[in-house]
Amino acid sequence: MTQQLTEWQIEEWIRDYGFMLDEIKRLNNMLNKVSPIIQKLTVTYGVEATLPKGSSGISQAELNQLDRREKRYYRYLEIVHFLDAATDDIADEKEQTIYDLMLEGMTYTQIAEHMKKTRKTIRVSKESIISTIAQKAQKIQLDQKLKSINNSSYNVREAVTAVNKC
Repeated sequence: MTQQLTEWQIEEWIRDYGFMLDEIKRLNNMLNKVSPIIQKLTVTYGVEATLPKGSSGISQAELNQLDRREKRYYRYLEIVHFLDAATDDIADEKEQTIYDLMLEGMTYTQIAEHMKKTRKTIRVSKESIISTIAQKAQKIQLDQKLKSINNSSYNVREAVTAVNKC
C-alpha cells in the first residue's frame, strides 16, 4: 500500500468516524440479539403429523448475512480503535485538538473559527496529522490486519450451527 493511498484512506476514516461508531452499535445489537426458541406446544395427529416440519434454526442465507455483518463489525472496530490510539502519536497539543475536532465531524471552516486560525493553517496541520497517522498505520501493518479480518476463517455460521445442534 502506497503512502498516498494510506493517507487518503485515513482521511476517509476520520470523516466516517461518527458513522462507524453508530454502525458498530447497530451491528453489535444485531449480532448479539438473542432469539428465543419457540416450541410448538400442541400435538398434531393424522396427516399433519406426517408432513415435514420447517427447520427451527437459521437459514443459510441468514448465516451468510451474519458473516458479512460480523466481518464489517470487526473491521470497523479495528479502525475505530486505531484512530482512537492515534491521538497518542500526535505530539503537538493544538494538533491533538484539531484531530479531535476532525473526529467529531467538524469542517475546516468550523475548526478554523473554533481555534481562531485560518483555514490554510488548519489544512497544513491536518496534512501533518494524517501523515503521522499514516506512518503509524504502515508501521503496525494495519492494512494486513484488515485484510485478515475479511479473509477470516472464523465465521458466525460455525458458531450458530454448533448452537443449533445443542
